This record gives sequence, C-alpha cells and structure tokens, in this order.
Amino acid sequence: MKGLSCNSGLLHEYSVEQAMDILAEHGYQAIDISLELAPPFIPPPKPHMSSAADAGRRRAVRSYAQQAGIAIGALNAHTNVIHGEPAVRRENVEFIRGALHLAADMEVPYVISGCGVKLFYGWESTYWEWCLEAMRDLAAEAERLGVMILIEAASPYGSLVHSLARLQRLLSTEGLETLAVLFDPAHYHVRGDSVLDAYLALGDKVKHMHAKDARGDRENFGFPPLGDGDVDFKGLIRAMVANGFDGYISVEYEAMAWGYPDNPRQVLTDGKAFVEGILAED
Repeated sequence: MKGLSCNSGLLHEYSVEQAMDILAEHGYQAIDISLELAPPFIPPPKPHMSSAADAGRRRAVRSYAQQAGIAIGALNAHTNVIHGEPAVRRENVEFIRGALHLAADMEVPYVISGCGVKLFYGWESTYWEWCLEAMRDLAAEAERLGVMILIEAASPYGSLVHSLARLQRLLSTEGLETLAVLFDPAHYHVRGDSVLDAYLALGDKVKHMHAKDARGDRENFGFPPLGDGDVDFKGLIRAMVANGFDGYISVEYEAMAWGYPDNPRQVLTDGKAFVEGILAED
C-alpha cells in the first residue's frame, strides 16, 4: 500500500493548499481533490478545484503538493451520466471529460466517478444504454490522455451501478476494458454484498480504496465514523495486504450527514489511528 489519502471534501472549509498542509501535519501521504459540485450532503461542501482552472492554477496546485510532500492520489468527479434530460446528461459527461484533462495536466493517475442515479421513469435498458455510451466515450478519452477512470459502486436508492454484480457487468462490457475500481466497502455493505467477497472478486481492478464505515440497508442506511459501523475492516485490510494492494487507502468522512461531529482534524487523527491500528496487528 502506498499510504493514507483523504477525500478533500472533509476539508472543504480550507483552500486546497491549506488542506494539503493539514494532511501533511497529520501524517497523510496524499489527497483526493474533490471537483464535485453537488455531493449529497446538506450543506454541500465546496469543490477544491474546477476543470476550468487555467494552466497557471494547475501548475501552482501541483507544485504546492510537491512542496508539501503530498501526492494527489485522485480527482473526485462524481456526476449523473444517466440523467433523463439529454442536455444535462451531455453536460455531466463533459464534466468528467474536463476532470480527465485536468488530471492529465496535473499528472494525477485516476479520476473517480460513477454512473449515476435513475431520476425519471424509464426502462432499465435505456439507462444502461446511456451509461455505456457515456463510459465508452470517456474511457477512450482517458486512455488517450494516459489517465484511468475508477468506477465507484454507489448504494443510494436508484443508483444504476450499486453492487458487485452490476459493477462486473459494466467492467465486462466491450470497449470498457480500461475502466478500474474505486472500492468503497460501505456501499457494498449497504447493498447486501459481502465486502470481503466483493473485494476478492474484483482483484487487481481495485486501484484505490475508501475507508468508510456503514450500517443498515439501501432503504435506511448510515455512514458513521470508522469503527462505529458494521464493515469488517480488519478482514478487508488484511486481505488487501495479503493480495499486494499497492494503492492508497483514502479516509472519506460523510458521517456529518447523520448528525456526527464535523471536526476534520479529529477525523484525520482517528482515521489514521484506525487504519494503522489494523495494519500494526499483522
């Protein structure tokens, strides 16, 4: 494993440079920079960068990360590529395309995204057509740019790719062989998959991992702080080590949406202790 990263949404009250400094102070090795305009939180955290950033800004952020000793592990660019309105769907695809170009310019290896949520009436087959059309287009662009798209299965109701079976269907589609996986165990747990079996089934397709806990099911779920949920992180992390996982484990804290404290520095301290405590047991 390369080390610990963190979804920058946790540090949304700070600039991206300040976020890097805070992560370095807490002994983290990387940052996942959020570009997302509308993550499902109230109030929604502000994105740390935009694909509209000019060349100077891109160079400045990359240079600052190098000086801070913080790698940029990934860019987070979730959006809805199966939106029922064609204009919005095209706009969302272009949002991911912009993230790919930003990643290429900043020498970031991964862009994390998903396939979106079914918001309107319609046949399942139609939503899959839209998803595959968008992903074929984006996968080809990513390959040309030397960037990899990591797909995150998402558990909320209406998500098209929400389980191991659905993710495997996507990954096995012709033209999408270059897609890989951001593994967030919380989503598999909520959808009733065995977290460990899902990880083992995906194998070396898993390039990056979110450390996020979970309780409940798709109709009534929560993502509490690490260690307060039902995900077997000991079994998962031990399997990752045994199988030679060489990516980052990225702390992703969304517990504030369920009324838990929004204290970024404490979350970073607790998250690091939680993951390193498991690693130290081996």
